[in-house]
Amino acid sequence: MCAASSWRWRAGLVVGVLGVAGLLSGCATGQRESALVYFPPPPAVAHAVHLVSFNSLDELAPTRPSFLDVLRGPADFAGIEGPGGLACANGALYVCDRLAGVVERWQLETGKKTTLGRGVLSKPVAVAVAEGGTVLVADPGLGEVVAFDAVGAVTGHWKPAQRESYQPVAIALAGATAWVADAGNHALDRFNLTDGTHQGTVGAPGKEPGQFAFPSGLAIDAGGRVVVADTFNSRVQVLGPDGSSLKTFGQAGDRYGDMGKPRQLAVGPDGVIFIADATFAHVHLFDGEGRLLMLLGGPQHEAGGTPLPFGVAVAPTLPDRLTALVPDNFQAQYYLFVSNTVGTKRLSLFAVGLSQ
Repeated sequence: MCAASSWRWRAGLVVGVLGVAGLLSGCATGQRESALVYFPPPPAVAHAVHLVSFNSLDELAPTRPSFLDVLRGPADFAGIEGPGGLACANGALYVCDRLAGVVERWQLETGKKTTLGRGVLSKPVAVAVAEGGTVLVADPGLGEVVAFDAVGAVTGHWKPAQRESYQPVAIALAGATAWVADAGNHALDRFNLTDGTHQGTVGAPGKEPGQFAFPSGLAIDAGGRVVVADTFNSRVQVLGPDGSSLKTFGQAGDRYGDMGKPRQLAVGPDGVIFIADATFAHVHLFDGEGRLLMLLGGPQHEAGGTPLPFGVAVAPTLPDRLTALVPDNFQAQYYLFVSNTVGTKRLSLFAVGLSQ
């Protein structure tokens, strides 16, 4: 999908804004969970569609029980108690469960489930996965980043030396560098991905470019830029690979494009930036230049809603049993997972692309 053409629909944006206004006012409630919800809503050309909301891998992609499963009887519910940050890598969805103190790794093709960090983690809120399978978890409860190998064994505990209080809440990977947001000190730290060596700190408390107030989301775009959710400043900042300030967008307010409390964020393969906004209960979509494209979700607890969203993760591809959920009238380019801190269904899956 080309960000310079497919995403710059002016009429669609107006219709989408009006449609989301209906969601924010509660006019879209009463939808069945199985209903497809398009963004922007008809008659605009849709660029996203809600596919399913779920609490567990079994709800997302049910598998046919074996004869032994039938004999054993119903399995214990393996759902997420308090979903936080998300990541998609190596065919798996990683979900931080803040209340259970673990990270769940769900293989989307096979249905295999693995739990990381039980008895080790305290309050995992963000997760990132390196190409070699290293899993990094930001845990402000422990005051450190915990590194796991591909099979789930702990390989390191990272934090800056001589820092009295450390509250890591977001992680993003850029080559051999791991960027970590420290909400308590309103700064970003860089670590060597191989051995966890601290490589420096960027930022300080404040409102000026390059300063932060509770940074709680990080992502790296295709150009190596660092995209930061500057939560209490109600904006997003874009930094260069060296940490220099390049641009800011968003501001506090109640107009479309304004932000309440941006939390975690992700960047799509087309450069679209997805920002979970807990205050406004939706996901903002901006292009790489900071121009609003549309809003996704809303405060309703039914299909398509994103009540109090926390984490977002982009999946370039999904296995066939999940792509089968995409309606025939929609051409999916990639997929978006969203975690919600309230509601009966805490995780949601959307397809991003173009209706036909």
